[in-house]
Amino acid sequence: MLELHVRKTMMLHVFIVAASLLDILTTVLGAPEKSKISAKDASIPDDLSAEVNKFGVPRDTPIAFLDGIQAFNNLQPIEKCRVHHISRASWTGALIDLYQTSAESPLIFLLLQNLFRSQEISALKRTATEACKFQQEDWDSLLVYVAAFYDNFGNYFTYGMKKFVPRVSSSKLECLINSTAALAKQAGESASSLQSLWNKTKELIYQLGSRHQSLAFGPGGITTYFSSNCNASDATLVKDFMVSKNVEAWNSRVIKTFDTQTGQPKYEIRFASALATGKAVVVDELKLGVAIEYKGASFTFTRGDFKQLLVRVNQQLTQAKGCLASSLEKQMTDELIRSFRTGSVEAHKNASRFWVKNKNPVIESYIGFIETYQDPDGMRGSFEGWVAVVDKAKTAILTSLVNNAEKFLPLLPWPREFEKDKFLKPDFTDLTVITFGNGGPPAGTDAAINIPNYSEIRQNDGFKNVNLGNMIAATLSAKPLQYLSESDAKLLQSHRKLVFDTIVGLHELLGHGSGKMFHEFANGSFDFDISKLGSVGKFGPVKNWYKPGETFETKFGRLGSTLEECRAETVACYLGLFPQVLSIWGINRTAAEQHSYMLWLEYAIEGLEGLIQYTPETDSWGEAHDQGRFAMLRVMIESGVASVKSLTGADGKPDLLVSLDRKRIPTDGKKAMGEFLLGLNFYRSTGDVEGAKIFYDSYTSLKQPGNEEHIKWHKIVVERKKPRPLVVQPNTVIASDSPSACQTIKGAQQCFFEVHLKNYDGTAEGMIQSYLDRYTDTSLEKDLLDLANTDFKSFWI
Repeated sequence: MLELHVRKTMMLHVFIVAASLLDILTTVLGAPEKSKISAKDASIPDDLSAEVNKFGVPRDTPIAFLDGIQAFNNLQPIEKCRVHHISRASWTGALIDLYQTSAESPLIFLLLQNLFRSQEISALKRTATEACKFQQEDWDSLLVYVAAFYDNFGNYFTYGMKKFVPRVSSSKLECLINSTAALAKQAGESASSLQSLWNKTKELIYQLGSRHQSLAFGPGGITTYFSSNCNASDATLVKDFMVSKNVEAWNSRVIKTFDTQTGQPKYEIRFASALATGKAVVVDELKLGVAIEYKGASFTFTRGDFKQLLVRVNQQLTQAKGCLASSLEKQMTDELIRSFRTGSVEAHKNASRFWVKNKNPVIESYIGFIETYQDPDGMRGSFEGWVAVVDKAKTAILTSLVNNAEKFLPLLPWPREFEKDKFLKPDFTDLTVITFGNGGPPAGTDAAINIPNYSEIRQNDGFKNVNLGNMIAATLSAKPLQYLSESDAKLLQSHRKLVFDTIVGLHELLGHGSGKMFHEFANGSFDFDISKLGSVGKFGPVKNWYKPGETFETKFGRLGSTLEECRAETVACYLGLFPQVLSIWGINRTAAEQHSYMLWLEYAIEGLEGLIQYTPETDSWGEAHDQGRFAMLRVMIESGVASVKSLTGADGKPDLLVSLDRKRIPTDGKKAMGEFLLGLNFYRSTGDVEGAKIFYDSYTSLKQPGNEEHIKWHKIVVERKKPRPLVVQPNTVIASDSPSACQTIKGAQQCFFEVHLKNYDGTAEGMIQSYLDRYTDTSLEKDLLDLANTDFKSFWI
């Protein structure tokens, strides 16, 4: 009887929360309205079309659970306190990713939260089955779509930048929305907001017109880093203007309008901050709200983007200050708060400098506008926040790699002058991730990070490498081996974790951590001596360098992301041939040759699988790492090491087989990979964008004659594509009404709220429940709706 009473009480609470949220949304949205998208553009499939099947989320998408319970339970109360508040800050800030993905993503998020909060999932399934004729595959398709949406914080995959849609017809989904609304009305609840959200989003959920299929500049795609009336030419003009003012774009978006009288284009460059522009405001020596003329256009810097969310982020960071371990952590947090409050990039750089100096902490965390993969211009960062516990035992191996790095750097194929003047030893830690708040958290060999991304800090102050150990473990088993012989597959599968560890370590520390960039400064000085550089093989003498105000990001734009990832991957591939390097992982000289073979096998199949991210119609790539890995496969093939054979698979369908000439890897393979790596580093060091593009396109642009076979491979790997795993993450929960978890700190007892870690099943239902539990504040959802409506017209296509 007690259990029945508790369940009834919980259901009543659910309906009360849903009712209050529905009332709020109804006030903002008003009555349901017909979408303003024309029938010509809508193309909503009533029955599933081939296009929907192509872009639908596969029902067999693997879903893993991120296990961090043991590491969390071993923490002291002050450490659990810190993990909780930074987790809450990270998850709140991650909602910004919705707005950085598509105009409709925040509204779809609200729709899904309301739909699945309206009743328990089992009851919702019963409604779908009985009232809307859902078959089991329809229901499974809906759940996996919702799980993918939550995992990516939007309706585009962050890995590959392609749109995804439900594999259930819009008529059935609409029936479920209406039936749920009808049940709410029967219970005396308002339901118009649920239907209004559906009416605003239903066309855009299923829209698969040519512009809606991927994230890119128009007319080939969509982006919300720029208003919908911007294209690549606008981005170039904005970039030139920002470079002229020595302003970086990390936390900004661009909105283009026109003067109503003169027709002059006007660009608002809006920085993310909790504070609005105000009068005569100066941030980082930049005056806001003042129009500046440049090349026939008007530019104005403003701030206040995502202010509702950043206010909440700072509230959590402020609470985290009460449970920090060191003065460096407090200084870092103060600068983070200042950055998010004012929009100052310089404050975030200062926070990053303190973070780099904070050696060997128990808890690692980083938060801000970090990775630029999603911006088609490659300059603006998506919001990301994470917190993790350091695994001291596994970190010992990575520390050994750091301590030997200065011995290994001279093995790289470029002259000493192309290496940093001094190697600044970073922390390199293996982490048990508790929270990774960002669309599509890293997985597999990508589950490691080298940060900060500010090039001048990396070169002058240092950086950190972090290996997301439990993220790799969670996703590795869901990453099947393809395109190998039975013997090669068996060999690689049995050693794959060690191969991954080697790749990740070398990629992050000696890949991203190596190489110098040549700069000229405003006072006319240089950080290099051109007379000592000489000629670098076939790439010739140095004729270019970074001028004052130029950075790697502003020079290379989106090309920079894939160029740098390819350089880091190639460093790992190249150094993986040296026994003294492999000994760090306990691989003796006898086993070194076989390990090198397996490492090259891994890169070869990942290069082939990477063709999934290539789009023949536009000769473009949707993912930076995969483009680079395919270039590496091309190097292997051209050196005579690798071959790809077309054949018929066991299922009777076209298949491919990758094989390597093991004996040629340490000779022809090493020489070719070294020459390729030298070129990548040369163009990065000198800032030679034109040379880099010609060089890189020769490996990755398939529109040129002679690539017909590669296009055939592309068709096969697309047909045999395996879905990328989704990851269900836990939630931290305050489990006491007052500070009751006590410990002695510096001779005095301090008490904190009891914090628990709530786990979920590695299923679509588990993913959905984790997000329902993660976001329960109805006022937050009102802020999300206000923010979505404010700029919808600027970004809606």
